[in-house]
Amino acid sequence: MNRTWPALLLLCACSGSSATPASSAGPSAGDPAASSDGTEPSDGGTPDGGATVDAPSSVGTGGCGQVGVPTGMQSKTTKVAGKSRRYQLFVPTAYDGSRPTRLVFVFHGLGGDGDQIRSYFGFEADAAGQALFVYPDGLAQAQAGGATAWALDDVAFFDAMVSEISASHCVDSARIFAAGHSYGAYMSNLIGCERGDVVRAIAPVSGGIIAGKCKGGVAAWLAHGANDLTVDQSEGVAARDHWIAANGCSATSKPTSPSPCVTYDGCSTNHPVTWCSFAGGHYPLPAFTKRAIWDFFEAW
Repeated sequence: MNRTWPALLLLCACSGSSATPASSAGPSAGDPAASSDGTEPSDGGTPDGGATVDAPSSVGTGGCGQVGVPTGMQSKTTKVAGKSRRYQLFVPTAYDGSRPTRLVFVFHGLGGDGDQIRSYFGFEADAAGQALFVYPDGLAQAQAGGATAWALDDVAFFDAMVSEISASHCVDSARIFAAGHSYGAYMSNLIGCERGDVVRAIAPVSGGIIAGKCKGGVAAWLAHGANDLTVDQSEGVAARDHWIAANGCSATSKPTSPSPCVTYDGCSTNHPVTWCSFAGGHYPLPAFTKRAIWDFFEAW
């Protein structure tokens, strides 16, 4: 599997805009994953299109039971390989230190930072206090022309954040997730592969796959615009196909909610693959994106 960050991302500061997501124009005519049976998408009350769900019991971490934990947005730093790394942790006012809580990492695009991607996705409102959110900052990277971005050794940064937050907060270690846009989508795919034994599901949007030695299967929700001129949709298709193979899915799919998404048949238990090909470009994202990602994570 390719281990080189794509040079094509140097074309622009991907997801560098905090514009409000626009409405989707619907599925593209050439959607490579569309069902051919002509049926309407089913909503079924779940975001996984009827995939087998056998949710495990919550598994609390060492931070459970601590009192006086502050809520709101907090700026954190940690040392990784001798470098000071910054991330932001959002703790909702409804946080209960005795109850294991979902932990969601959100990775920014080229030239962005944690503040930008938080504004861009805006997951917190949809989560309604049911998750801790982490917004890490990338470092200036040579392969990105000196812009803030991600590198292969940022997996160690992810490990450090998981360890620190799990020690200070009541994290449900069975429900850790990663999402990202553009360069951040590559990063979330990388985390899904190399830390498949840690994360339960990922949601890469408008990015591709960089993977090494994958550990276990993860549920994957992917979206990519058919008219993306920054990261060609073929990159997203390659990521989709990676997870289809890794999760033992078949080549057939069924429409699922929201349209224009489809979920693949026959995936291993708890490892569905949902693919959303929309008619737009790199950004703004279609309005369905952020809610659909949260619904996918919440289902677990």
